[in-house]
Amino acid sequence: MDNASPHNLFGYPPPEGLSAKGKKAMGIILRVAKSLEMSYTGGCTPFYSPQEWKERGEKYGRESLLIVCHDGGDLEAFFSPYEALDSFAEELRAALEAEGFFFENCTGWYTAIYEA
Repeated sequence: MDNASPHNLFGYPPPEGLSAKGKKAMGIILRVAKSLEMSYTGGCTPFYSPQEWKERGEKYGRESLLIVCHDGGDLEAFFSPYEALDSFAEELRAALEAEGFFFENCTGWYTAIYEA
């Protein structure tokens, strides 16, 4: 999928109001996703700031640095609870931990990124 596609993860700018740490976490996720050639968003916006998340009325992850939506997209492989995808989750977990972040699954379709 080319970078101009509206469903390409790499074409999305940081969300409005995202902190420097949130941008850093997003950059880590994008780097790992790019290295694995995982760019399809599933048609949803992949990243939200905590403020945008609150404004949507969402219940979980509102105090995080970054919200990652992965419903039907390639990012699901990083956050899925299924054993078959554990190697993807471990790669992202290690990259985030190396920079002082961790993730917490909120529901089956989005995950929050926090500072460790």
